[in-house]
Amino acid sequence: MDISNIYDLITIGAGPAGLTSSIYASCFHLNHLVIGTVIGGQLQLAPHILNYPGYKNISGRELTEKMTEQVKAMGGRIVNGSVIQISKLEPVGFGVETQEGNKYNTKAIILATGTERRKLNIPGEVEYTSRGVHYCATCEQFDYEGRVCAVIGGANSAVQAAVELSQAARKVYIVYRGNELRGDPIWLAQIDKSKNIEVIYNTAVLKIKGDGEKVTEIVLKSNEEKLLPVEKVFVEIGGVPGTALVIPLGVKMDSGRYILVDETLSTNVPGIFAAGDLVSYGLSIEQISSAVGLGARAAATAFAYLKNNKAPILWGQSQIRR
Repeated sequence: MDISNIYDLITIGAGPAGLTSSIYASCFHLNHLVIGTVIGGQLQLAPHILNYPGYKNISGRELTEKMTEQVKAMGGRIVNGSVIQISKLEPVGFGVETQEGNKYNTKAIILATGTERRKLNIPGEVEYTSRGVHYCATCEQFDYEGRVCAVIGGANSAVQAAVELSQAARKVYIVYRGNELRGDPIWLAQIDKSKNIEVIYNTAVLKIKGDGEKVTEIVLKSNEEKLLPVEKVFVEIGGVPGTALVIPLGVKMDSGRYILVDETLSTNVPGIFAAGDLVSYGLSIEQISSAVGLGARAAATAFAYLKNNKAPILWGQSQIRR
């Protein structure tokens, strides 16, 4: 095979890590491609981002647009698609195939597929998905205005969703299995100040019920079962790493199915690197700034692998070597 006719690098996943890897790949003059099902990834689900450097308050959608514009302005190419298979090529490189029937060859891969939303796996969840059951509060715009909503979960995503919903909803319930919310202090303070948010602790959701067209209530279980009338249910219970693609390649993972990488973000398979929320515990803190940093580092490591040379330090239009 003539390896001069294949991409230097393909990044799978178009969230903050993937988009940043493209920006740096362009700076390093790597012939590369980004493939992703949702441009922005989980970033699209963030209603108000208060801790990303340079912005006091920006929505995930707006930040996605700015990152995407920068990727394209620097010459990066983004393909909207779902990768279904990665195969090893001889003598070197990988084949990438998408559900849409497109095939690409590349010398190196950065896996930046992030995490997938967890489901409750209870009766009524599938039946009423998009008919009252949702996994993205901000994506619904004002479809919840004046309505009674339930947010399932107790970590940062659930707390942020509840605050976002409370701006327009008549009532917002947070239903949580634990006895204390685990959000950032800035969001917990918003919960405390809100007059239309109520937290229901030590409670599980057993079933979602409706009239056949829309959600009408949920079945809760604490000491006993009870019905809670609601019109919207937002499931915010975290995610699982999207690592299934590289299992056939022998990429090592930890017990939680997060990819094991070294300090350079290299996996045990030469030519495959990982960045973002799917890397092994301790390297990612599931924040945008963390994903961005990992995306940049993965691109630099890919450059070093491809060129057998340390990546240059980038500062404006200059390239400074240590």
